[in-house]
Amino acid sequence: MGFIISTLQGILFTVSSAIKLLASLNSQFSSLLKRVALPPRFPVETPTSSYWLDDPPFPELCDIQGVLPDESDVVIIGSGITSVSIAKTLLELSEQDGGAPLKVTVLEARQLCSGATGRNGGHIKSTPYEMFSFYRKKIGPERARDFIRFQMLHLPTLLEIGEQFPLGEAREVQTVDLFLEKDDLEKAKKQVEEAREWLPEIVHHVWDANQAQKEFGASNAVIGAISYKAGAVWPYRLVTSVWENLLQRYPSLTIRTHTTAKDVSHKPAEAPYAYLVDTSSSGSIRSRHVIHATNGFAPQLVPLLRGHLTGALAHMSAQRPGYKFPASHGNRSWSIIYAPGYDYVTQRPDNDDGTQGDLMVGGGLFRSREQGLDQLGQWDDGQMNTLPGIHIRGVMPTVFESNWGEGSMVRKAWTGILGMTGDFMPFVGRLPGNEPPGPVSGKESCGHWIAAGFNGEGMVCSWLSGTALAIMLLGKGDEELEKEVGRPKGKLRDWFPQDDLKVDGERLKRTRLEKLADAI
Repeated sequence: MGFIISTLQGILFTVSSAIKLLASLNSQFSSLLKRVALPPRFPVETPTSSYWLDDPPFPELCDIQGVLPDESDVVIIGSGITSVSIAKTLLELSEQDGGAPLKVTVLEARQLCSGATGRNGGHIKSTPYEMFSFYRKKIGPERARDFIRFQMLHLPTLLEIGEQFPLGEAREVQTVDLFLEKDDLEKAKKQVEEAREWLPEIVHHVWDANQAQKEFGASNAVIGAISYKAGAVWPYRLVTSVWENLLQRYPSLTIRTHTTAKDVSHKPAEAPYAYLVDTSSSGSIRSRHVIHATNGFAPQLVPLLRGHLTGALAHMSAQRPGYKFPASHGNRSWSIIYAPGYDYVTQRPDNDDGTQGDLMVGGGLFRSREQGLDQLGQWDDGQMNTLPGIHIRGVMPTVFESNWGEGSMVRKAWTGILGMTGDFMPFVGRLPGNEPPGPVSGKESCGHWIAAGFNGEGMVCSWLSGTALAIMLLGKGDEELEKEVGRPKGKLRDWFPQDDLKVDGERLKRTRLEKLADAI
């Protein structure tokens, strides 16, 4: 009888624990859905200090206060990599048409390029085998292939820009995904085979445990690896170099930092300057076009996207490696793969004295108190979460334990805000709504546009999304454009998956953030 009672007590305890766990998860899920439906609020005035923003190469641009015109052809809200690619394409293509370049005004709430672009990992990396498998289930193999090729096109594009602007340290690297669990590795190997059929141009190398430990210097915690081509960059320096160049070339470009766009209103009767952007502190500006390039913050001024696009808190760090860490001279990057989640690491080129460059280590999303759910629906990059912070400090010394050594240190740790959508794809194109009469694109048109929601994949989505949006705005999508630095040749449909990224009723059905929460 005592054994039966003890057994029943054990069963009841297990059931009770399970019920409490499910109740807790339900509460966390409900809280998340409430958060993502709220307005994001504007960027906080005192974010954490990012390593990338230290010692800026163009200090005069950090707090630039261009004089706002009363009217502008285009107002771009945000000043990161998406914004600069939009501005570059608009100015260059409008100039090529033989007339004066468009009048472009950029509004930034904080310092120049101090949002996600100034806070990310600097990793020009798609995980093609994994993401092809993921998107294939959602949109079919042909469209999944086209989207992965769009992502992969960012590597040669950003390397090309980097040749013109070497302060950005843009370089090709060998990237290696290091696996800690057998099931994850076996799944990835199947995905590699699946991707090979549809993306034969992408070469993956699969390494077993002994090969991976020997080739990459990893500890015996690593049970296998997959390597392929990727890139790395100092994103802030690349972007600010392009801004400096554009300001020198185009007097029609105005940039004003510390100027928050508080409201965008549509005034059809005042066409062609049918949009009024209110900055409160600096007054208002009338514009023919308004473009939201604010990633996770976009729903603040675009209520339509609340519940479809949200912010997520991501943790980053800069670390000096131990003296035994295998040298790659800045030509290798790493991802540490485990279920659920992963960490991402690049390394800067060697220092002038020959010592190794700093490791840029980010990740740990699922190491938060609520296993990642509490990191979604967040827009405050002035905070650090303790548990992910602990994780990213320890992951590289652990994975490379036998080849790490003394002398390592965390130089700086900070956070940034990702923009997450329910289908893990960005929004790029014209926003739906009542538009004023007249052409829908071209120099004489009016419009309300967005390029945002890059799902932590900004370095392989944002530049060419901005380029594509500018081409759409100018009505040149069907033109056979010549190749320029940072812009592919041909018609837009040759390289940009417009139908999958546009903002319309059908797309919004599949971007509900319940789908994102379920996936996490």
